[in-house]
Amino acid sequence: MLLERITLEVSGLLENRRIWQDLQARNGPTYGVARGRPADGHPPEATDRDHDWLVQLYYRDAALGIRRMVDGDRRTGSLKRLLQKMAEDPRLLPETWFLAGSSGSRREELAAAFKERADTLWFGHLNPAVPRADLAELSSATAGIKCWVDQHITHAQLDPHSTQPPPSDIDAALDLLARLLEKYTFLLRPHGGAGGISASRG
Repeated sequence: MLLERITLEVSGLLENRRIWQDLQARNGPTYGVARGRPADGHPPEATDRDHDWLVQLYYRDAALGIRRMVDGDRRTGSLKRLLQKMAEDPRLLPETWFLAGSSGSRREELAAAFKERADTLWFGHLNPAVPRADLAELSSATAGIKCWVDQHITHAQLDPHSTQPPPSDIDAALDLLARLLEKYTFLLRPHGGAGGISASRG
């Protein structure tokens, strides 16, 4: 259930990014100005404001979605909670379960993948250091986004000290969410089901 919710959230964020990038690609980097020709009946400054509003709307929504995925509240279905749960009880992901039902070359491939991604020290189950490291990377990569959302979107803080994260930070965080989800989808569903998702930016 937790993985399904995370997959839905992250897939939605990546789809929104794809739509936004398609919109920009179709209209060009100056599309806000280009659409403001006098023949359109709208002054350039008006369409510039419209474009700026769309930019702010997209990046605020993306930042809020990223913030949801790094929420540590135990009542939430976030990627952070998944990593925390796996780090707290790594024996719930044993290699024997991961390999169950496989045979021959496929079993060898899965065994090698498990060792590489989850158990380099040969514990026979997930090494808790793996999700802890991923959790640390996720927290570091999204700290600025989380702070900005908390101070400017979810709360009207009287003395905010954060600034809006640049688009590059949003894109990097989305790429990281996609990569981590793909990794843990493979570890939790080695034989298929809902597969991983691509981090492609289009």
